[in-house]
Amino acid sequence: MIEKLVKIIVERLMAREANRTSVPVSKMPRDPVALFIDSGTVRLTQVNQHFLERLLSGNRPGYLTCWIEKAAEYDVTLELELFDSGEPWLDYRMLTQIALPIFSVTGEQLVHSTGRVICYSDSAIIPSGSTLCKNKKQLVTPLANEFLIKNNIAVRERQ
Repeated sequence: MIEKLVKIIVERLMAREANRTSVPVSKMPRDPVALFIDSGTVRLTQVNQHFLERLLSGNRPGYLTCWIEKAAEYDVTLELELFDSGEPWLDYRMLTQIALPIFSVTGEQLVHSTGRVICYSDSAIIPSGSTLCKNKKQLVTPLANEFLIKNNIAVRERQ
């Protein structure tokens, strides 16, 4: 009897872990628990600059704080998807200040390194297929550049 119950629980947890849900930020439910019970990963879509700024500020609305806290309680991975490519409005420093993965509307993960020189150790932590967003003043070492090319990591550069 207990073995069957454990088997059912494990199956549900595995199904939940594999389930991904997308929710536009304009339609975020106030209480995300029902969503978190069924999904291991929730991607908030149509994210704009105003939303990112509110997320970074201490003046975020209560429902957003509730979402972040409940996601941690339910071990749910939150992701953010921009409403466009993020050019030219996205401040690359936001990518390092926000602890959630940020994706463009085309699905590429956007990553930024804060150092003046991007070395191999910086590039090694970037997931394959992502996009490194860097400023023109940031330099990339030859070894880091080789790693970026080998792992299909695009580089987006801005003034």
